[in-house]
Amino acid sequence: MQANSSGSLPRSLVNPYNKGFQPRIGIAWDIKGDGKTALRGGFGRYLGRANVIEDVLRLGGNPPWTTTVSSGWGGSGETSTLADCPTCRSLDTINPGLQNAVAGVGSGTTFQSVDPNFRPPDSWQWNLTLSRELMKDTVVEVSYVGNIGRHIWRRGVPVNDVNPGARLEIAQLTRDAQSAQAVIDANRVHQGLGPVIQSQSNGESNYNALQIWVNRRFSDRLAFQASYSWSHAISNVALASFTTNTNDPFNFDVDRGDADLDRRNTFVANLVYELPEFESLGTVGSKVLGDWQVNFIASFYGGTPVDVVSGVNTAGLASAGPQRPDLVPGVPIYLDNDNDPTTYLNPKAFALPPVGSFGSLGRGTVRGPGIKNLDASLSKNFRFGERYAIQFRAEAFNLFNHANFVGVDPGLAFVGNQNDPNFGHVSNGSFGTLNSTLAPREIQFGLKFSF
Repeated sequence: MQANSSGSLPRSLVNPYNKGFQPRIGIAWDIKGDGKTALRGGFGRYLGRANVIEDVLRLGGNPPWTTTVSSGWGGSGETSTLADCPTCRSLDTINPGLQNAVAGVGSGTTFQSVDPNFRPPDSWQWNLTLSRELMKDTVVEVSYVGNIGRHIWRRGVPVNDVNPGARLEIAQLTRDAQSAQAVIDANRVHQGLGPVIQSQSNGESNYNALQIWVNRRFSDRLAFQASYSWSHAISNVALASFTTNTNDPFNFDVDRGDADLDRRNTFVANLVYELPEFESLGTVGSKVLGDWQVNFIASFYGGTPVDVVSGVNTAGLASAGPQRPDLVPGVPIYLDNDNDPTTYLNPKAFALPPVGSFGSLGRGTVRGPGIKNLDASLSKNFRFGERYAIQFRAEAFNLFNHANFVGVDPGLAFVGNQNDPNFGHVSNGSFGTLNSTLAPREIQFGLKFSF
C-alpha cells in the first residue's frame, strides 16, 4: 500500500481490474433429425484467480523493512532513559546516516516488485464436436478443441537488468573468468539500484487439439471407453511453472515454445466385461465359473518437454537465467543403450554457445520419456439370497511391471572459462540420466461383504 497525493487514504499497489465480462455461447444440432448424428459447438471467455497476493506480501521483504539499525540502547539494563544514554537515537536526535542505512540503495540490494497493471489470467476457449452413434449403445465423437491464454503469471522477471548493448562485454568478461560487476552496475536500466525482481501477468499461450472419443454404455455384459488426443500447447512463459526462469526480460519470445505440460499424444482406454453365469453347467459350474468380472485401464502418454540448460552466462545478462545450449546438427539427442536405460540424453548433441548469444536449442525441443501403464482387476461375487453378498477382488497396478522412467537431469554445467583446459566440456557427469521411476507393479486382494 502507498499514500495518495493527499496523504490521507492509502491506495493499492496493484490497480483493480473491472473488466471480467465472460460471455458464453453454445449450439447443438441434430443433423438428420434421427437422434444419431449431432453437431455441437461452444465458445466462451474464462477468468482465473490471480496469484498477485503472494507477490504483494513479498514486498514486505524490501528495505527498509528488513534493515536492522542499532539504537545504542544498553543490553545490561544500566540505562533506562534517553537522558542516561547519549548514544541512543530518538526522533529528534536521529543520526543523518540512518537515512542512508535504510534506503536500501546499492548494487547488492535486491528489491521485490509487482506490475501495477497485474491482471487475472483469462482464456478464450472454443470447441466443435461431431457425434455419431455407430451401433446400439456405442457412440464416437470427433472434436476440435482450442484456446488462447492471456495474462499468464510470469514470476521473477529481472526488470533492472543491463541494457542489451552491454551484454557482449559482460559475456566476454565471464568467459575470461573476470568480474563483470562494475560493467553491470554501470549499465543497468535503473542505475544506482541493484536487481529488481518483478511479478508480471503478460504471459501468453495457445492450445489446439484433435480429440477422438469412443463410448459404449454397459450392455450385454460389456462396456468400454477409449479416448485419443493429438495436441500442441505453446507458451512464452518459461519452462517449469512458478519458477524464475525468464531468459531475456526484454524479449519474452526467447522462451516461446512447447509448454511444460505439452503432450503431443495421449491415449486412455478402459474396459469392463462381465462373464456369463454359465447356467448350462449346473449349479456347481455356475457358482464357480459364473459371475466374474474383469476390468482393464490402459494409459499411454507422450513425454513432456525437458529444458536443457548450459549453466553458463553466454548471453551476458546481469541475472543469468537458465540459458539453453546450442544444438549440434546431425548428432542424435537421445541415447539408445539397452544395457543402461537410464542413460537418456546424449551430451555430445549440445555445445556451448558463442559469446554474447543465447543457445540455438529451442524450448521444448527435448522431450522426456513417455509413460505406458496397464491396470487390471478381477472380481467374483458370491450371493446369499437377495440381501447378502461377498465380493472377492484381485487388482494389479502396472500389470506388466513396465519401468516408466522420469526425472531427467537437464544441467550440462559447461566449463565456461576459456582459460581452463576443459573449456566447452560438460562437467556434470549425471547429465541426461533418468533419476526416478513411477510405481512398480503392485498387487492387492480384498473381500467386501454387502448387506
